[in-house]
Amino acid sequence: MKLGIIGLGRSGKTTVFNALTQRTGESVPPGGHAVPVLGTVSVPDARVDWLSGLYRPKKTTYAQVTYMDLQGTPGSMEDKKEYMSLLLTHMRPMEAFLVVVRNFPDPTLGAPDAARELREIEEEFLLADLATVEKRLERIAAELKKGRKDASREKELLEACGEVLNRERPLRSRQDLADAPELRGFTFLSAKPRLVIVNNPDEEEALPPLPLGEEEALVVRGKLEMEMAQLSDEEAAGFREEFGIRETALHRVIERSYRLLRRVTFLTVGEDEVRAWTIPDRLPAVEAAGVVHSDIQRGFIRAEVVAYRDLHRCGDYAAARKQGLVRLEGKTYPVEDGDVIYFRFNV
Repeated sequence: MKLGIIGLGRSGKTTVFNALTQRTGESVPPGGHAVPVLGTVSVPDARVDWLSGLYRPKKTTYAQVTYMDLQGTPGSMEDKKEYMSLLLTHMRPMEAFLVVVRNFPDPTLGAPDAARELREIEEEFLLADLATVEKRLERIAAELKKGRKDASREKELLEACGEVLNRERPLRSRQDLADAPELRGFTFLSAKPRLVIVNNPDEEEALPPLPLGEEEALVVRGKLEMEMAQLSDEEAAGFREEFGIRETALHRVIERSYRLLRRVTFLTVGEDEVRAWTIPDRLPAVEAAGVVHSDIQRGFIRAEVVAYRDLHRCGDYAAARKQGLVRLEGKTYPVEDGDVIYFRFNV
């Protein structure tokens, strides 16, 4: 999974990025230009830990999440057009956004207004997407006048997008438009799912009032979490206890990100490797096989499946099989979270 971290100037988005990726400070862009900074983290998973202890493989591989932060962007949103251009340039591959809003006092900006920041970002997304729609519709109209290829389906979808955006609604509110294959190349900003991260001061746990609609928001005490990310596990545990933090920001953000993007994890095991794989929820088994290797998908015969909870309860694979909990599934089986799968194939 790839998620972009965005926010207004001085919202603390880089602090949140550092807390999630265990980095310190901010990169200094060469020549004063904004640069994308990537951080890849392993997804903590007790299931992988247990399976690794059971099989003692040569290699243990956790699922991974990649975060991107644009560092060196202008300190304010005064040049909003430039900021939107930067997002379109660098954030295209991202599957979703983590939108960081400030909820701590700032000596320059004063008291926080998280709701205003969230509205301002959304408005800029709507304007940027509407400009893209209008520009493309103008081009289609010009092509049709010249007798070029029929683009009626694309035109119809873009006009629907324009109607949504003119009503000041994001494209993610119309899933049929956000997911339309004909529009995939436009990478509309308001079509991407988003998780709102409220960056609170150290002592504040409460979530401020926000115009969320059906979206989710969670509180992260960014500065505190970044400091904890640099500590040893033992020191960090003591720190969390002192401040009443049950789970790290990384755990909470990853959990919400999986839910936001409707992703699940299946597992493969063996003497060589125990590995977690991230896939869309209920992906057919034959396509899940292709995530492991294209040859396995091509030569797919059956998937030998046992639910992790059953395997853990039985203690090992042989006991689970003896109790009839290991089953053979075909190509169309919708893979579920926690499935432990052995793919039978022949190439």
